[in-house]
Amino acid sequence: MPTSLFFIPVVYAALKFGVRGAIPTAIWSTVLTLPDIVPFHEPVDRVGLLWQSAILVAIGAFVGLAVDHERDAREDAERREAARLASERRYRALYDHAADAVLVIDQGGRIEEANAAAARLLGLDPAAVRGRSLSEVVGPDLSADVLAGPGDGGPRSMPGQDGESPVWVQAVGASALTGEGEGGSSQVMFRDVTLQHEREQGLEGYARHAIAAREEERRRMAHELHDGPLQSLVLLSRKLDALDEAGQDDGVLDDAHEIIDETAAELRRLSRALRPPILDDLGLVAALRSETSAFARRSGIDARFEVTGDIRPLAQDTELLLLRVAQESLHNAERHSAATSVQVSLSYEPETAALVVADDGRGIGAVPGPTTLLARGNLGLLGIQERVRLAHGTLDIGARSGGGTEVSVRVPLELR
Repeated sequence: MPTSLFFIPVVYAALKFGVRGAIPTAIWSTVLTLPDIVPFHEPVDRVGLLWQSAILVAIGAFVGLAVDHERDAREDAERREAARLASERRYRALYDHAADAVLVIDQGGRIEEANAAAARLLGLDPAAVRGRSLSEVVGPDLSADVLAGPGDGGPRSMPGQDGESPVWVQAVGASALTGEGEGGSSQVMFRDVTLQHEREQGLEGYARHAIAAREEERRRMAHELHDGPLQSLVLLSRKLDALDEAGQDDGVLDDAHEIIDETAAELRRLSRALRPPILDDLGLVAALRSETSAFARRSGIDARFEVTGDIRPLAQDTELLLLRVAQESLHNAERHSAATSVQVSLSYEPETAALVVADDGRGIGAVPGPTTLLARGNLGLLGIQERVRLAHGTLDIGARSGGGTEVSVRVPLELR
């Protein structure tokens, strides 16, 4: 039987089963030709038959390897496609069921895709959102912030479904879609923080009210101390003076005078601590200068006060805030810093007022957060932080480069 007839089954086996089918078929075909090779042919013919058998095996191996390669490539492509489809299904499930609103927008700011949370947030059907301008559904201000890139991460308002009550949202993520066919689209995630924002506003309003009420109560108590017990002590002192002039026992009267003077001094100190009358009468600069001088006399620490800029009366709340920061900073310097000198500086700038209290004491480490301060009972520092936050100012507390502590507060300039 001619060896060439075996090419058909060998090639068929290679195409059908790859190398695993081609090689055994080629070997079996060679075995079938052995009776023709050994007894009936001349040596030259035998060599030719052997070459044909070798070629048959080589062709089977070549075709089989090619088929195996193609099959492996196809199976690999199918696995990748299956993985891609599975990943797409998972992404679609996350996209559709995400609690945050997700919008896919093109380079022109038009919405290409919106998930169910976005539709609920906007009060529209997902199909009705597609193709609309981002500024049309979230408002021009929020749209401009989103398209401009990452912002400060704070809440932004957008029109509510009723057209009146705003909805507060926070951009929690934005990323460019770089997949094939995306064409420069980007994905933006919004979180509805309306309830959280309203609670924070309520707490902030309560904090403002509580601070104002506390300051009013301190002012009232200061006036009552000044106009009540302090005036009574002054009157009693004058009566004792009259008794002294009448020739009563000098030793007893002197002791009584000393007690009255000490009590009056303590009442004046309490009155000034509750609400320094000099702040209402002469303003912030005079009040800070008085506080610095009183601190120096009381503590024995060298304390100096300086003011720069165009001095002008500030809003009452702003002046009171800066005075309270100075009082708390001086109190901490006296108790904790072991300082030998303190510098209090007030600066009037075009748009802000800045107060700096710096000492040369032992310095301070990292200032803990509000929760830790509350747990430690550091209510003074916690109160300063809250006052500055409510005034939309900035507060920095840290160690100075040359040693010591520096407290710096900067608040917007609100004129009286």
